[in-house]
Amino acid sequence: MQLGLALPTVCLGSAVLLGPDHVPVRSSGCGKASPYPPGQSTVATGTYAGVERIWRVYVPKSYDSNTPLPVIFDHPGWGDSAKSETAGAGLELYADERGYIAVTPQGMDDNTSPWGPWYSWNTVGSTQSPGPAGPTCTQNFPEYCYTSCQKCTDSPQCDWTTCDEDITPTGTGTADVGGFLPGLWDTLEQQLCVDATREYATGCSNGGMMAYQSAVDMPERLAAIAPVCGSFHAGFAMAPKIGVPLMDIHGTSDTTVPANVSLSGDGYYYTPTEEIFFGNKYSPGWAQANQCSGGGRVYPTSYDGQKQLWCLAEGDCAKGDLVRCSWKGGHNWYGNKAELNGGLTSEFLLKWTKPTHLGNGSTSERARVARPLGSVRVGVAALERRADFPYATLTAGGHYGDPDTGCQPDEDSIDAGTGRVCAPRINASDANAKPPTPACLVGGVGPSKNGCPTSAANLSIGTKSWPICIAKGNVTDTDPYNDADFHCLLVCPCLGEGDDCGEEAHAQCPGASRCERGELRNRAQGVCTYHGTGSQARVVVV
Repeated sequence: MQLGLALPTVCLGSAVLLGPDHVPVRSSGCGKASPYPPGQSTVATGTYAGVERIWRVYVPKSYDSNTPLPVIFDHPGWGDSAKSETAGAGLELYADERGYIAVTPQGMDDNTSPWGPWYSWNTVGSTQSPGPAGPTCTQNFPEYCYTSCQKCTDSPQCDWTTCDEDITPTGTGTADVGGFLPGLWDTLEQQLCVDATREYATGCSNGGMMAYQSAVDMPERLAAIAPVCGSFHAGFAMAPKIGVPLMDIHGTSDTTVPANVSLSGDGYYYTPTEEIFFGNKYSPGWAQANQCSGGGRVYPTSYDGQKQLWCLAEGDCAKGDLVRCSWKGGHNWYGNKAELNGGLTSEFLLKWTKPTHLGNGSTSERARVARPLGSVRVGVAALERRADFPYATLTAGGHYGDPDTGCQPDEDSIDAGTGRVCAPRINASDANAKPPTPACLVGGVGPSKNGCPTSAANLSIGTKSWPICIAKGNVTDTDPYNDADFHCLLVCPCLGEGDDCGEEAHAQCPGASRCERGELRNRAQGVCTYHGTGSQARVVVV
């Protein structure tokens, strides 16, 4: 690597706001021809520990091999391909205008169960149940066990992602940091002209979790992170040993990875954002790492008010801002729109620099040997797999209809996605249990005898949507699972790329309902929802 000028005097690992006197640290790829054609999204593959991995790179049109540029890693959510994440998260949209390289690594798909794809990240305790706080879920999910996990032995079976090494062997902790993602960072620093002081991470859902874990395990390297609807599993919360600026972004109606309670709508335990920031018995909290003090204050962004976005800075932080953002929506990219999500996340990330990072994860106090990926190929054909269609399971009847025409006596009108739907109400078989025991099997990724009605109103021949039971009500920022507020919704395969699940997906929903993301763990699936006169929106594309 080549160093331009002397580094500014800063505390080891400090993140600082980018200023006019910023001095980039040139990676070893500076001066080399880019293997990625500027101005287009390019697929590449490489191996770590003999396992082939996939990523996409967008190099801006103005790329100059002698001008170091920032890099943003955007990690897809569970079930989401790199191609779909690229279209939906919006990071590539701003790469030309704001002058950075956008990278979308893809999670592993090593699960032989049907109804995939199963792209996922081994992170934040997703394969380590039971953890320090006990099992990470309430019910048994044997179909979630991946081939790389060999045999899942936890009971109940909560482990739900690949066991391949993404950042540590277990996906948590700070020992033996390595794996695909550090190897990809090292690879790109050697291939491209990167400013090593400006390397960032974001991602949605399971990808937001990966952004959190990346900052914990690579705090010397990452200048800032912006996880979207991410968290740590309960008992696995951690904080970096040095400051990493953080913007956490959550929808107010997100019950899949909730911001303010632990138990999700599909029966998994997470760490509330308050505890990630200020600590609990498992973690000292991010505020300690970032040296924050004082009360909260409004944190202005260029997107304030759009989809009711507002952001709060948690005090004054000497080692990088600590920010919570909330918007009116569910478990999805901010605003259900690529332009908004990509704009907000890149705006925050690009403010920061980590002058002490020299490349390869090294600092002046700690040298690290680069471990690039093996057998790298650039420009390969797209290898992403699209969502599977299940078999038809519904029969003609009266459930899951349009609230504007009336719901059945055993249904409630429930907000779902950006619309609403008549959702069959499911009681708790034991409401006094802690947590309550629902008279259904919550969650899942494919059709099953889960206790939900299988008759649907306005049903078209061959419709392949299917019912799922989740804890879901109409009051935001509450605890529907512990409140025994269970309902059934219809799941549809989300086949489109980006904001819209696509016409093929909409056709699987009854009547005039549309397939939308925002309610489920699997980012390649949506729910069927109506947009009539009483809905949250009139005309919606999500």
